[in-house]
Amino acid sequence: MTLDIEKIDNGTRIAVKGRLDTVTSQEFDSQVKNLGGDLGDVVLDCAEMEYISSAGLRSFITLLKGVKASGKDLSVVNVIPAVRPVFDMTGFSKLFNLD
Repeated sequence: MTLDIEKIDNGTRIAVKGRLDTVTSQEFDSQVKNLGGDLGDVVLDCAEMEYISSAGLRSFITLLKGVKASGKDLSVVNVIPAVRPVFDMTGFSKLFNLD
């Protein structure tokens, strides 16, 4: 798993590439934490995310809580068809602004 992180107009875009699972979710959490405080509105771009496990979903929820606590929004975009059912089956598609 790799992350491409860039500042955008009103926030941060994080492109997740590869598998976000038990092992890589720790790296995801660490990299996001190292970004510091106010990320602004966050866009998680999942166009190249091949897989997400429950640990990966937990990382997304942790990020969502932090972003919401600062009064900002988090959107998950470009979820590929192979990954979308994981969000739907767990009810997470209702928690995120999926695009």
